[in-house]
Amino acid sequence: MTSHTRKWKEVQVEGLHQLADKYPVIAVASIINFPGALAKELRKKLQGKAVIKVSKTRAVALAFGRSKTETKELESHLKGSIAVIFTEMNPFELYAFLKKNKVSMPAKSGTIASDDIIIPAGDTGLPPGPALSDLKAAGLKTIMQGPTISIAEDKIVTKKGEAVTDGVAGALGKLGIKPMKVGLNVVACLENGQVFLAEVLDIDADQVRADFATAARNALNLAVEVSYFTGETVSILIGKGYKNAKAVALEGNILNEETASEILGKANAQAKTLKKMVKDTPVEEKPAEEKEGEPKPGESKKEGPAAEEAKAEEPSKEESAEKKEEAKEKPAEKVEEKKE
Repeated sequence: MTSHTRKWKEVQVEGLHQLADKYPVIAVASIINFPGALAKELRKKLQGKAVIKVSKTRAVALAFGRSKTETKELESHLKGSIAVIFTEMNPFELYAFLKKNKVSMPAKSGTIASDDIIIPAGDTGLPPGPALSDLKAAGLKTIMQGPTISIAEDKIVTKKGEAVTDGVAGALGKLGIKPMKVGLNVVACLENGQVFLAEVLDIDADQVRADFATAARNALNLAVEVSYFTGETVSILIGKGYKNAKAVALEGNILNEETASEILGKANAQAKTLKKMVKDTPVEEKPAEEKEGEPKPGESKKEGPAAEEAKAEEPSKEESAEKKEEAKEKPAEKVEEKKE
């Protein structure tokens, strides 16, 4: 190793050492297939927020060894071509920022797919000819619909972690599909002696925020339901108690300053309804009062109080029959007396 190389390495190590002591968050990111033009653009966006340093793993390990920060857990992730990011952003915020700033790139032959590469079904807009051979080389099922080639069904042409073949790269190029998301891929992030791996940092911030909001809303509803007093529920519970008390007072027609207007209003409404019901009900005409002593319809004039007395004095049918029998017997007795 020349003195020039040794001097350069020492400068690199010292610079990384100072950055490691200065910033509370250190991230290691892979720069495989990471274009230089994108690196410049990313540095501009992170200016004042983070510092990105690309160096050899040996130099980074030496710098970490001299740092006051406990970086032992992070050193095991110093593999391959890497960049070290020093920042005051929290690990999740940094990961989300870098993920958002990835760009789509065409897939080259031999590139390792970071996710499943899918070619969807549909019209390709390509005329038959050499393009048909390229699509079939990727294992696609093609059909002719009019003057263009169509893909009959969706197909995963390269699974996550597999290398892109020549045929797949050619088909993707013909279709204008750029499946590769290129950017700084954070491998691990160190904060306060704790290491966060990529799979932990890769979260949907919007979904997490929505989950927290739902949890807070459910907790508030539960606290109100069981009448648990907190700073968030006290105003709601007092309002709920006031409404319940007022509802009971209205139901029991208890007059006070809060219920008087509503109870009187309800009584007034009921009175108006009753008045309307009475007004709409037809009145039946009653017959004129009968005069005392006058016969009722269907009765003779003799019938009345005097007639009733006369009837009382009249003998019954049985008494009349007995008197007739006696009358018949008396004349006979008189005749016999005369004969004698």
